[in-house]
Amino acid sequence: MNAVMTTRGKRIQKSVLYKHAKFHVDLKGQSLKSLLHQALDTRATVGERRMNVGSEDHPVYHVLGSQLCETNGFVFGTLMTYTPGTDPLFLVDDADAAEVLLEKLKVPVTDKGKRREFLESLMFFGVIRNHLVLMQSQALKAPQLEAYLRWILHGAGVLPGDNTFYLTDTPTPSVRSKMDSGQGVRSIKLGGEVLPPSILEGDVLPASQQGPSEGKKSIERTQSLSVVTSVAREDHGVLAALKKLLSPAQAAKIDFDQLNGSNIEMSVTLRYKKETTEDGQKLMDTLGAALRNTEDVETVLTLNDGGTIRGADLKLSGVIKVTSYDGQLGASEVYEEMRQWLLSKVTTEEVSAE
Repeated sequence: MNAVMTTRGKRIQKSVLYKHAKFHVDLKGQSLKSLLHQALDTRATVGERRMNVGSEDHPVYHVLGSQLCETNGFVFGTLMTYTPGTDPLFLVDDADAAEVLLEKLKVPVTDKGKRREFLESLMFFGVIRNHLVLMQSQALKAPQLEAYLRWILHGAGVLPGDNTFYLTDTPTPSVRSKMDSGQGVRSIKLGGEVLPPSILEGDVLPASQQGPSEGKKSIERTQSLSVVTSVAREDHGVLAALKKLLSPAQAAKIDFDQLNGSNIEMSVTLRYKKETTEDGQKLMDTLGAALRNTEDVETVLTLNDGGTIRGADLKLSGVIKVTSYDGQLGASEVYEEMRQWLLSKVTTEEVSAE
C-alpha cells in the first residue's frame, strides 16, 4: 500500500481489539499465523488475494493489500474493500449557489493503463500464533476478517476443507475469574436493532487519499443527491445472533433483505428458573460464550451467584497512538504499535503466552 504523505502528521489515538483463533480440529503444531504465512506465499498477487463478497455481475472485493510476514514473529496485514467502477461523488462548495451541485470525478488511469479504484474502507491486523490484534473500521470488522482468512486459507490449500476456525473474545482478567469460578451462566439477555446502522455505514476516504490525480481529470455531472456504497453483512449484529438460533433451513426461508429500514429491535432472554440439568447448564454456558462474540449486540450475562457481565467487559481492547497524515495512517507504524500493545498484554498475563 503506497501513499503520498503530503502534510505534517499529527498524533492520534486509535482503538485496537484482541481476538483468539480456535480451530475445530487440532492443527498438530500449526497455528493461524503459520497457515496464513504459507497462504500468502502461495497467493502472491493481488488478483489471487481478492475475495468477491458481492455478486458475479456486481462484484465487491475484499483484498489483502499491504502485508508483512515475519518468519519467527507476526504476520501483519491490511484488509481493504472496494467496488470496481465506483467514481467518488463530490459537493461543490459554492455559498452563492441556489442549489447544491454534485459532481463525479473520474480519476485517470495509471501510466500502465490500470484503473484507480475508490478505497471504501480498510482495517489493520496482526497475527502471532493464534493471537490477533485488530484495528477495526465501521465497514470492516472481525466477522469480515474471519470470513476472509477462512477463504484464503482454504483457497490456498493450507487448511483442509473439513477444518475451520472462529475468532473469540477474551474477557478482562476480573471477568474471566468470574466466568471460571464455576458459577455458570443463569441467563443471557441480548438485544439491539436487527439490522444495526453499521451495516450500511462505510469508511470513505477523502479524495486526497485516493492516489495521485495528475493529468487531465474528466468531470461528470450528476443529478443524484447521494451515493450509498455498502456491503450487506448478514453475519453481523442481532441478525447473526438470530441465525445462530435457527437451523440453516429455517434461516434460508427468511428474506432478510426485506428488513432494511424496518427499525425492528429484538430483545431475547434465555434463562432457567430454579435449577437445570448438567446438560442444560452446559448449553447456557456454550450459548453465553457464542453470543457474546457477536458485534452490535447488547449482551448481559447473569451468573448463578447473581453477578452480571456486560458487553464492554467481555472484550479485551485498548488504545494505541499513531501518526495521521491527512487522515491516513502509515502501515509500518501501525503494525509496530499493534505489536507492542499485544506483547504488553502477554507480559501482564491478560493474554496467555501460548
